[in-house]
Amino acid sequence: YNYNSFHEDLKVLYTSAGVEGKNTVFLFTDTQIVVEEFLEDINNILNSGEIPNLFPAEEFEQVINGVRPIAKEAGVAEADRDGIYDHFISRVRDNLHIVLCMSPVGDSFRTRCRMFPSIVNCCTIDWFTQWPKEALLSVSNYFFADVDIGVSDEIKTALSVFCEVIHTSVSSTSERFYAELRRHVYTTPTSYLELINLYLSMLNTKRKELCTARDRVDNGLKKLLETNEMVAKMEVELTALGPELKIKSENTDKLMQKLEVDQAEADKVRAVVSQEEAVAKKKAEETEAIAEDAQRDLDEALPLLYAANKALDALDKQDIAEVRVFASPPEMVTIVMEAVCILLGSKTDWASAKSLLGDTQFLNRLMNYDKDNIADSILKKLRKYIENPKFVPEIVEKTSKACKSLCLWVRALDSYAHVFRTVEPKRAKLKQAQDELAIVQAELAKKQASLKEVEDKIKELQDMFNASVKEKESLQKNIALTASRLKRAGKLVTALGDEQVRWSETVQAYQKEIDNVAGNVFIASACVAYYGPFTAQYREMLVTEWIGKCQELEIPVSDDFSLIKTLADPFEIRQWNLEGLPRDTVSTENAVLVTKGRRWPLMIDPQDQANRWIVGKERQNGLKVVKLTDKNLLRTLENAIRIGLPVLIEEVGETLDPALEPILLKQTFVQSGRLLIRLGDADVDYDKNFRFYMTSKLSNPHYLPEIFIKVTIINFTVTKLGLEDQLLADVVRLERPDLEEQRNALIMKINSDKQRLKDIEDKILKMLFHSEGNILDDEELIEALNDSKVMSKEINKRLKEAEETEEKISRARAKYTPVATRGSVIYFVIADLSQIDPMYQYSLKYFTSLFIKVIETAEQSEDLEERLQILLAGITLTMYNNIGRGLFERHKICFSFMLCVEILKQAGSITMDEWNFFIRGLMPLEKERPKKPATCTFLDDATWNLLVDVEDALSVYSGLTNDIKLTPVFIRSGTYRLELNPRSHPGYLEDVPMPPEDLSTEELPEGAPKGHWNHRLNAFQKLALIKYFKPEALIECLSSFVSEKMGKAFIENPPTNLPALYEDMTNSVPLIFVLSSGSDPMAAFLRFAKEREYEDRVHSISLGQGQGPVAEKLIAGAVKNGDWVFLQNCHLAKSWMLSMEEIIKNFGVPDATIHEHFRLFLSSMPVPFFPVSVLQNGIKVTSEPPKGLRSNLRRAFGELNKSDFEDHILKTDWSKIVFGICFFHAVVLERRKFGPLAFNIPYEFADSDRECAIDNFKLFTSDGELPWDALRFITAEITYGGRVTDAWDQRCLKIVLERFFHPRTLEKDYKFCSSDVYYAPETVSLDEYKEYIDGLPLIDPPEIFDMYDNANIAYQKKESFYMMNTILEVQPRLISDGSGKSSDDIVYEMADFVISKLPEKLDIDEALAEMFEPDSKGRINSLSTVLSQEVARFNKLLKVILSSLRNIKKAIKGLAVMSEQLEAVFKSIVMNQVPSMWSDAAYPSLKPLGSWVKDLDLRLQFIAQWMEVGPPKSYWMSGFFFPQGFITGALQNFARKYDVPIDALKFRFKVLPFYRE
Repeated sequence: YNYNSFHEDLKVLYTSAGVEGKNTVFLFTDTQIVVEEFLEDINNILNSGEIPNLFPAEEFEQVINGVRPIAKEAGVAEADRDGIYDHFISRVRDNLHIVLCMSPVGDSFRTRCRMFPSIVNCCTIDWFTQWPKEALLSVSNYFFADVDIGVSDEIKTALSVFCEVIHTSVSSTSERFYAELRRHVYTTPTSYLELINLYLSMLNTKRKELCTARDRVDNGLKKLLETNEMVAKMEVELTALGPELKIKSENTDKLMQKLEVDQAEADKVRAVVSQEEAVAKKKAEETEAIAEDAQRDLDEALPLLYAANKALDALDKQDIAEVRVFASPPEMVTIVMEAVCILLGSKTDWASAKSLLGDTQFLNRLMNYDKDNIADSILKKLRKYIENPKFVPEIVEKTSKACKSLCLWVRALDSYAHVFRTVEPKRAKLKQAQDELAIVQAELAKKQASLKEVEDKIKELQDMFNASVKEKESLQKNIALTASRLKRAGKLVTALGDEQVRWSETVQAYQKEIDNVAGNVFIASACVAYYGPFTAQYREMLVTEWIGKCQELEIPVSDDFSLIKTLADPFEIRQWNLEGLPRDTVSTENAVLVTKGRRWPLMIDPQDQANRWIVGKERQNGLKVVKLTDKNLLRTLENAIRIGLPVLIEEVGETLDPALEPILLKQTFVQSGRLLIRLGDADVDYDKNFRFYMTSKLSNPHYLPEIFIKVTIINFTVTKLGLEDQLLADVVRLERPDLEEQRNALIMKINSDKQRLKDIEDKILKMLFHSEGNILDDEELIEALNDSKVMSKEINKRLKEAEETEEKISRARAKYTPVATRGSVIYFVIADLSQIDPMYQYSLKYFTSLFIKVIETAEQSEDLEERLQILLAGITLTMYNNIGRGLFERHKICFSFMLCVEILKQAGSITMDEWNFFIRGLMPLEKERPKKPATCTFLDDATWNLLVDVEDALSVYSGLTNDIKLTPVFIRSGTYRLELNPRSHPGYLEDVPMPPEDLSTEELPEGAPKGHWNHRLNAFQKLALIKYFKPEALIECLSSFVSEKMGKAFIENPPTNLPALYEDMTNSVPLIFVLSSGSDPMAAFLRFAKEREYEDRVHSISLGQGQGPVAEKLIAGAVKNGDWVFLQNCHLAKSWMLSMEEIIKNFGVPDATIHEHFRLFLSSMPVPFFPVSVLQNGIKVTSEPPKGLRSNLRRAFGELNKSDFEDHILKTDWSKIVFGICFFHAVVLERRKFGPLAFNIPYEFADSDRECAIDNFKLFTSDGELPWDALRFITAEITYGGRVTDAWDQRCLKIVLERFFHPRTLEKDYKFCSSDVYYAPETVSLDEYKEYIDGLPLIDPPEIFDMYDNANIAYQKKESFYMMNTILEVQPRLISDGSGKSSDDIVYEMADFVISKLPEKLDIDEALAEMFEPDSKGRINSLSTVLSQEVARFNKLLKVILSSLRNIKKAIKGLAVMSEQLEAVFKSIVMNQVPSMWSDAAYPSLKPLGSWVKDLDLRLQFIAQWMEVGPPKSYWMSGFFFPQGFITGALQNFARKYDVPIDALKFRFKVLPFYRE
């Protein structure tokens, strides 16, 4: 999103408000300001409503056409384009409302208000201040009011109060955090709401989790207790069941005997009955056979009978009448009727037949005919009819249907009668058989009845027997079950017996946690919501305060609350450690914050700790790693959100891309059942598995509140303990790889076993929880539990053995702890250097690689103690050399001293009280001090007061004020001796005894002197005294202290020759020259390239505007060809630094193709925008004139070519000339430290001047002659003199040159000064010269610079103060516990104080009139003119001071805008510095603000007294605004008085041997 995109959006706004006439609100926040030009447009909108050139020509036409009809209605002519456009702007102003949201934090808002005045002038300002306590309390009460969180109303009320307490405590701790460590943390209402929401979401989850866990263990415990109760009960039951079983067995046996007797009798009866049953059965079978035979015949006749009846059913009266009407019936009718008449017993003639047919009962007679008793005679008569072939229904039917039926009936009866004749005898026989069977069955029934009676009796006995047997079996089964239950109970108790106590304790612990869950989860929520940005010390401080407040409010909370214990799972922590998370507490807490926070984490990660862990943790989930500068950032995010992949954004700066806001705020929405998020201008499906992480390499980023409300900021800066653990692993891995492998395997095994143990316990508890009925009957469960317990015991045994082994390994590893501890101490000193200078950046990776390299290359030794000492010395010196070469000269002694002190502090040789006393000094308190003894005439009051304060500050100095008057008090540090009193004095005691070795055993009479302070104090305690009483000697003594404690190498410059640096470089690691004013490493670099025969393959470019792409081409070509590239002055290409960083980072990519001989060299002045990653991983070396003569000479001779030096035609003379010019160069550089005492103007002499001078010497002496005049002139007037602009400085330079570059310097035994130390050795050997240089003193005597000792004191004091301030800069600040004043308060009070102190102006009109009276020649006293000029100058200064102070008071009150100049004044006053606005209008002065104001007041009093009283007897020369004016005036007065030409006059000075009172 850029300026063009912003314009496109503004066009949409203008079209909406101006063309469409919609009421539109434009809400714009300062986080959306990508470039400041946005505000220029906003300023124009607020001011006039119009943005110049917003619409190009085509779009402008569209706007005009769109507005024309509306403008016409408003009375604007259609042809008036300007009028139409004005109407459009007018509509925009009416319809468009702008809401600006600006954060007041930092300077941006004030600067923007100043730059764009419409923000103030054209806006109504609504200031949303911090929520007061009442508001915080009201919000928390509202949230807790209607929510059931499982606590009483009293606790709810207390929680509401606690919310407010937490928020305000974090706010106050944030202020302290900033005051002490200069780290910003902001609390906002959003943080407060996050705390409450986090608590409400976490509380129920945690309570449910704890209750579930407790219930599972409690259930297991109950089952165990129930089993124990059952075992006791079963043992009693088993004892009682034995006799009962015996009685039951006897009763059963008796029943069995009786049953056997009765069974025999019954068997006899059953045999008789069985025989009779057989007879009856046979009889029944016979009867059945007869019945079946009769039935078969009957079955044959019955269908015939049925057919007869059916035939009759077909007849009715009409059918009968039809037949009857025949007068002369047909043949077949006659035959049929004759057969009917025979059956009915009538005559066979037609008349009889007709008569029968006329009978009304005819059909009934036929139907009810006695079929079973038809006489044989009738059947015989019928025979002839039946046998008549025509007497068949088919033929008869042709004649008469009625006769057909009668025919069928006759034939059926005939057939039935014949069959019946066969059945009847059989039926009779059947009846007889049935009667016989009935008799047999009756007899059998009696027998069966008697058998049943017997059998019933036997059954009853059998039932009794069965019941008895069943009861006996039940008893036996019960005994067996009880026995098996007892056996299983034994197994269960054995398996879980040892768990009973632990489970009881676990249940109690869970219950306690449940009771305390309200407070514990609240503090845990507060930790997640708030304490991520804080360091360990502040986190601990906050939690301690919160626990105390919880207890005070009677909110249940654990005394030993721990965030890790509350929110983390041990297995999860072990998993994190395996994934690369350091094992220290802070890192584990940070991991909890990352995983439990509701907002996405932004991790402050300068050492890549978090980065490594996140990569390890999410690698298997398809982690995508990107940077904010990546072009395809949004596309990567879109894909990851859609698929649900984790994303890590590395190297985040202090601002975040506004495009990330929807992700950070999790602005998801549901549409058509899909979960979506709007990213850019697209809606993307949101997968809930998506995870988002951010890391920043900045060690102390300043994130504004807008970022704090969107992310969880977590300080992942490495801790000393965490780093020590990592370094110990590295040491042991290299020194004892077997131990480290064994330990790593053990850790994996222990973690695995612990997890299995947990799984087994979970399984046991789950099985117990889900078991139903009597647990002792579930053999499978008992066996499973037993197996689990067996396995558990095995694992426990293994764990115990493993932990014992681990303990042994740990003891073995612990022997190497001093090396790891030393590494950790050194790293944190190195890490602090970045606060001194932005170029002093070193990554943990770079440090670790050096650390490992030392261990690998250090001298081996079989003796462990000796080996450890070798490693300690090697690591310390290597770190000093590698880091020191990248530090400026003024910071090297700071570094070595800080290194030394931290090592001694870690060893316990320096206490924190001693260190604070040394570094922070004495508090400037007004207090009552004992009066100086009259005998101490050798002390002034200031020194006495200092002695008293020092004695009060530390107990180790107690007795100093007593000893100062009784015995000589002196200490020695190195070669320096500090004497606090004279060596002899009339009041001294004689023979003060030596103190004992153990000072704690010393007992002295009251008032007796301690004496022997040199013996009594250790080296650091002596150093502290020197700092207070002789600050000018501090640097010298400090160097001696470091040399004594660590070795001489630590106070010397590390070797910085290019060949050694080149060895440390690789094709992916650049060399960075950190420049200082006047330094240029190019010449030395080209010499080195020549030595390596690479001068033709060096590509050099000085960066600046437009040079970036050229540099990229050079690098691209060199990477392929193996050439060298030198990019000079990187500080001039700020905009290209990001591109350079990306190029260098790509060198380190695994698949990068880089020529093995390719090398990259960079040079830059110290600038904050130089890429941190390049600095951290590159090799740095400073390029500046070294500090001190010895260092300068070492550097100069380190760059000389051996053959050029030793093989010159002039031999020794040449070596002396070169040494002389190098010495001269060192002297003129070092003279600068004396300020104006050395040169009136400071000159930036460079190494190139020295090199140029030597080249000139080579040129002029090539023939073996020495043209001294020419050489001295060229050197003094051109090579060095060309830089000099002041005539007196030129003269001084020549005089200094003569001492080092003159024919007499070639004489034997010539010395450069009165000291015998400095001379040119009589040799041509370069190595001997270097050896001589190494033997020169570290501290240069002032005489070598032609200076007096006093000149050195001022310089030494300045150096001491600078060094102390530098060291103090990296220390945590100590702040008072009282309520400190804000910056506004401090400046306002100071303004009031200065205004009250200074007069409005000095009125020259009120001056003594006689001073301005002319003399006889009409001339006014020249000093009166000087007075007038001084008054004018001071009045001008007073006007500047007073007007700026009055304006700044208005600005603080908000009555005026804080302009840029006023802001500069404000900052200077806060820093106790003189504002540049004042100093520009004032006389030269180096005083701090307080002293400056006091000095100005004294100057004004001096001038005012001169005006009022007249010329003083003596003049305060340095009190003049322009002292030269006074000198000229005095000369002029003298010249006038004695008529002497003023040019002939000059001043001479006589120093008086006393002070003027």
